[in-house]
Amino acid sequence: MSISDVENLAKRGDGEALFEMSFRFEIMPAEDRDNPVERAVWQDFWFEKAADAGNHDAKSRYARSLIDRIMNAEDRQKAMKYFESLVTDFVAGKLSGDSEIDGVLAQFWLGIMLCEGYHTQRDAVRGSKLLESAHVNTNGFEKFGYRFFRKIGEVYATGLAQPGEDPSVADLEKAINYLDAAVKKFNPEKDDPNGRGFINATKNLLEIQKKRILNTLILRGDKICDLSESEKEARRRKMMEISDASRRRVEADKAAMARLRQRLAREGW
Repeated sequence: MSISDVENLAKRGDGEALFEMSFRFEIMPAEDRDNPVERAVWQDFWFEKAADAGNHDAKSRYARSLIDRIMNAEDRQKAMKYFESLVTDFVAGKLSGDSEIDGVLAQFWLGIMLCEGYHTQRDAVRGSKLLESAHVNTNGFEKFGYRFFRKIGEVYATGLAQPGEDPSVADLEKAINYLDAAVKKFNPEKDDPNGRGFINATKNLLEIQKKRILNTLILRGDKICDLSESEKEARRRKMMEISDASRRRVEADKAAMARLRQRLAREGW
């Protein structure tokens, strides 16, 4: 399809055409095409429009783009909205083909966000259920690699999978299962070579959880308490902090998006 045909459809609000616009870098000013920041901003602009037009791929890509950024409250809450929409459609059986993968990814990320509660509402009960559902639904989806299982393992290891409590032995056992799956999933011939360090860290975390279970069973019954409530709150605040460098990056992204919106507004978008 020619770019003029895509643009005409996009201006009429067609979700597929709006999504296609995100990959049409040839329309960008020549000086911006090789700039990774400008290209990312360009894609986000069209992903958001396509997502609001109901395109499932765009919802998934835009939401994941938002959470890949710094822990910005506005972005994370917006991402949660799109993940919620995808999960609703997935559960209702409205997604098919590749869009099913977007539904499982949405379950995964929404579950993580609900368990963590950083700048978003925390609901560990629902979050952990979504993570379990995402795991069940990964069958046949090879896109879900070692990082997927590592992230779920971390949630159980840190006690985020249950409301207001440190991890139980059951949680630590789940953490071990997921971390072990992450290690086994890593393929040095296919996966990112930089993942080796990530996997070594996962192996170390795995051994720590095994020792924690042993210590818990011997010394503390069925619960493990590593940090006081004030220490846990301080740790959560630390994770939400934005460094000066990260803040400058956020500001640069916003400035680039503002420039793009102004230019496209002049062109009738």
